[in-house]
Amino acid sequence: MRNAFNFLAVITSWTLVLANGAFAQSENVTVSESAPLENASLPAQATPQDALAVEPSTLPECIECNPSASGEDGVTVSMMNGKSKLKIFGSLSALTIFSTDRPFAPGLPLFLLPSSPFGLNTNTFDIHARQSNIGATFIGPQANGLTPSATFLAFVANDTLTGDNYGLLPYNAFGELKNEDWRFAAGLQNDVFNPRKPTVVSLASMFTTGNTGSFRSQARVERFLRPSSYSEYTVQFAVSDPIQSVFGSRDLRIQEDNGWPNIEARLSMGVGEFETFTRGRRSRTFELGSSAFVGQIRTTRSILAPPDPQNPVRTVVDCWGWGVDAAINLTKAIGIQGELFTGAGLGEYNGGIGQTFDATNQESIRSSGGWGEIFAYLTPKIHVHTGYGIDSPLRRSGDTFALTENQTYFTNVVWNWTKNVQISNQVDYRRTSYRSPLLDASGYIFYSEFQWRF
Repeated sequence: MRNAFNFLAVITSWTLVLANGAFAQSENVTVSESAPLENASLPAQATPQDALAVEPSTLPECIECNPSASGEDGVTVSMMNGKSKLKIFGSLSALTIFSTDRPFAPGLPLFLLPSSPFGLNTNTFDIHARQSNIGATFIGPQANGLTPSATFLAFVANDTLTGDNYGLLPYNAFGELKNEDWRFAAGLQNDVFNPRKPTVVSLASMFTTGNTGSFRSQARVERFLRPSSYSEYTVQFAVSDPIQSVFGSRDLRIQEDNGWPNIEARLSMGVGEFETFTRGRRSRTFELGSSAFVGQIRTTRSILAPPDPQNPVRTVVDCWGWGVDAAINLTKAIGIQGELFTGAGLGEYNGGIGQTFDATNQESIRSSGGWGEIFAYLTPKIHVHTGYGIDSPLRRSGDTFALTENQTYFTNVVWNWTKNVQISNQVDYRRTSYRSPLLDASGYIFYSEFQWRF
């Protein structure tokens, strides 16, 4: 009976996606053919291509993290006698998710909850539109050799990825000044630490299962060095908010900054001339980056917590992380990319399976992991991505944290039916391990998404 229900749920998801796609096709919707906005929410070093004299390095796009990946950026409004432009864009998304075991959070899985000790089925089904988004980019006239611009992007998800309801989730909200050699930016941006993202359907983007790096308020400076047409180096430095609002551990202790910002830094290099790959992707043949951050988190016992002499009122936890990421275009249509990390207190960077410190011994949780992906563009409209991610906290004597390992295998097929309509299907095999007496969980998650960009 359970297998029959699983099969029925998958068939239902595909039927909904195809029906939606047929409706969108019959409407014959058209949008502005203005120049593409490449960076709606790519890793933070990407900037509006129209505003620059240089060509940004465009990575294989995260399906949801780059809502304008199709090259359509909606309406362009000329301002100030044509010296400035305001671009408005967005997308409507219908996402169905069927899981053979109960995930956390519903609709945007991060890990699986413990299996039932009574052997009960915990399969779930969700359908929502929380990955729909709206955004805008303002590009102003040059000033003293620098081009000013501002970007805003928000999803209709709750203000955190773990909230199973609708709201407004600001994803990017920053201003910047940039020329061929420098970039200065401040606001809500993707982290400098481990900015690369896997190509997956869910906005959760494999957080807590190998993909560290989130988005937070920060101020940064970047320097671009080009010794030759075959190489490019980027140096990034940022001061950032230690607390993110996306996902983190809270328990019965207040978690806050310790009066100091986090310090993030990254050095990246690209080798080979800029080339145009299948589906118009602009990139160098090989890209390699190394990044790190340091900071502190202060934890204070909540007044709701029962008095406990073994649980100090206040503790300061040192946090740090180091990561390396790379991408290689093996041919015009095939490539690989990935990321590795290690560190302590990584919960605010979506590492340690979202756990920053051990609630009992008040020590930061050490963790290591990463993810890797192989991608192939079968045609300019159809591409396939398959990969694996793992987050494995270090277990030591005296530790009591619950989540001990989180793994994901994923495969997806993305069909860009038209310039504006995209249909994506993905299957995950996930395994989440727990400290006894909680039971480990494993299962499959099936995603189907219809997305219409405008």
